[in-house]
Parts: sequence; C-alpha cells; structure tokens
Amino acid sequence: MKSKIQAVILAALVMLALGSASAQKTYCASASCQINTKVYRDGKFWVEELTGSITAGKGLRLESALGAVVVRGGSGDEVTYTIKKKSSRPAEEAAKRDFRIFPIAIYRRTAEYVGIEGDWDGDHSGKLMVEFYVTVPRNSQWVKVNTMGGSVEIKSIAGKAYAETAGGSVTVDDIGETALVSTLGGSISVGAVGGMVKLETAGGSISIGTVGGAIVANTSGGSVQVGVGKKNVSIETAGGGIGVKQCDGSLSASTAGGSIEVERVGGSASVDTAGGSIRILEVKGPVVASTAGGGIRLTKVYGGVRADTQAGPIEVEIAAARGQFTASKLYTSNGDITVYLPSDLPVSIVATVEESNGHDVYSDFSGLNITREGKQYGSGTVQAEGRLNGGGPVLKLYTTNGNIRIRKSGARGRD
Repeated sequence: MKSKIQAVILAALVMLALGSASAQKTYCASASCQINTKVYRDGKFWVEELTGSITAGKGLRLESALGAVVVRGGSGDEVTYTIKKKSSRPAEEAAKRDFRIFPIAIYRRTAEYVGIEGDWDGDHSGKLMVEFYVTVPRNSQWVKVNTMGGSVEIKSIAGKAYAETAGGSVTVDDIGETALVSTLGGSISVGAVGGMVKLETAGGSISIGTVGGAIVANTSGGSVQVGVGKKNVSIETAGGGIGVKQCDGSLSASTAGGSIEVERVGGSASVDTAGGSIRILEVKGPVVASTAGGGIRLTKVYGGVRADTQAGPIEVEIAAARGQFTASKLYTSNGDITVYLPSDLPVSIVATVEESNGHDVYSDFSGLNITREGKQYGSGTVQAEGRLNGGGPVLKLYTTNGNIRIRKSGARGRD
C-alpha cells in the first residue's frame, strides 16, 4: 500500500513540474485574478501574505511541494485565497530570498477549474513554511489537493474531494459525493460524505463519521473507527483496533494488532484479528470471525457462523429463523463454548471436548447423545450428537480444553 501511495504522489509531482513551468514565475496568471501582497513580522517569523480572488470554475486544483492546505466551501461565486509564506530567518532580506525561491502561480483554465501551484525554484534550506487558505463556491464539482509537506483539510463541498499528502494528516467533512484520501504520514478524519470513500494511510489512525456510499479504509499504523456506513465497509489495519457502530451492507474487517468491536451489520460480516477479542452485537447475515489471541462474542446472529480462536472463550447467540441458519462451526483450542439457540430451530449438533479434564457438554435440549471416553476427571474425550427439532444444518462445536454449553435463547444470563 505504501508503494502505491508513493507512486501516485510521484506522478502528481511530475505533472506539477511539467504543467507549472511556464506560469511559476508569476503570482497571478489570469486577467480575472486579483492579488494583494504584504510582508510583515509575526513572532519569530517573517511572513509574505498573498490575498486575492479569481472567478471560479467547475473545480479547484491545488498542488504544492510544501505547505498545509485548508479548503472550504462558501456562498460566493469566486475562489478567494490567503497564502502565507513563513521564514524563520532573523533578517527581512534573507526571508525575502526564501519567498522568491518558492513562487506560486494562480490561474484559471477556461471554465474547467482554478489552479494554484507552488514549487521550489532553486535550492532551499528548509527555513520556509507555507499555508494555503482557500474558499471556493460550495457547489464546486470537485476539489483536488496534493501537497508534499503538510496537512490537508477540505470541507463543505457539494461535489468530490481528492486529497493527497506525503507529510501530514487529512480531514474531510460535509462532502456531497466521493472522497478519495491518501497520506504517507498522518491520520485521516472523515465527517459526513454523501458518496463512497477510499482512505489510505501508512502512518496513522482513521476516523469516519457518516458515509452514504461504500467505505474502503486501509492503514499500516493505527486504529480504524466507523460511525455509520450506508453501504459495504472494508477495513484493514496492521496496527490497531477496529470499531464499527453501523454498517448497512456487508462488513470486512482485518487487523494484525487489536480488538474488533461491532454494533450492527445489515449484511454478512467477515472479521479477523491476530491479537485481540471480537465482539459483534447484531448481524443480519452470516458471520466469519477469527482471532489468534482473544475471546469471541456474537449476539443476534441471523445466519450461519464460523468462529475460531486459539486462546479464549466463544459465546454465540443464534437468532436465525427456520431457513436462515446455515452450516456452522465454533472452534477454540483453549476455552469454553456457549451457544444460544431458538427453542424451535431445526439443527443437527456435533460437539466435542477433546481433553475433558473435568470439562463436559451441557445442554438445555433433550435428544443429545453424549458419550465419554476415559474418566470424567482425567484425560479423555466427550462427544455429543443429536438432531434438534428434527435436525437441520450441522452446527459443529469443538474445544480442546473447556466446557460446551448448548442453551435455549431464553436462558441467557443463567449459569
């Protein structure tokens, strides 16, 4: 994923270098552009501040080799901007030399878009900082931001938002359509987005509010939290926990280093972690849940279940009606298994306790044939088989070291 992001940003920089070469010697390359410039002292910085406006197009394209960027939608029909170059040099003349080697071009490509570009024109010593504050019409069809050295914020746009940075966090909110975001060095925060979102970061957490389309979120170094996803949700992280409050479609979530907490899934759910517990409160479709180091708790499951853990208990409440439940398997190598079943659900049970050592199979249902090999309080195997309510899809329960309890749904909370 990191190499993919790097390739995208490198391609953008090549386009920037080629596309802005003819305009980068001037601040304003359009007759409809107005600009004011002033230089002043602000604390330890010398500041060159550029302010002005330009007739808006369908979108905004801002590309810079340096700087933090804030873009907001407004009620006007122009693009207005405040651009601040900041130099930490003590002398004003030295600061002005820094300002000159980072020219900024502002232009309009017919009716298509307004462009703002900044790039180094010669060697630079790292004494310069740049900040972009831009207001565009709220009904802009798109905003594209690419910076190599700062955070990005895009808010209140009726159309699409695209944000890329190699060195900062990204925030998008109140976006009417699609939001595509990537960063190599920061977190991602998403508020409300009407369409789909695709998010990638190589070094931070991801926080998502309410999204009307599909969600794809990948991070190599942080947690992922989702509020409401109206469509399918796909999450992958190599270093943090995952939390989902609501997914109206299908959910796919994977982490190599944290727990997974899910409140509601409208479709199927496939979740796995290499280092934490799994909890899902309600899922309308089938579930696949796997962890190498924690317990699994699934409640109000309206389909089949496949759950396995290498070290922890499993507790599952099946809420499926006749015809919804499919073949299922619960497996743990070290822990108890408790399953709650509707009293009238047709199901065939196959349960095994590999090493009894005082552990057993307990059932609220009659009709299970329980057999024991070896002594109850020594090494041995306990097996139980039976057809409940005439039999149906097979439910396999297996633990190497623990009890198995098959309970009626109304018995929840009873030992």
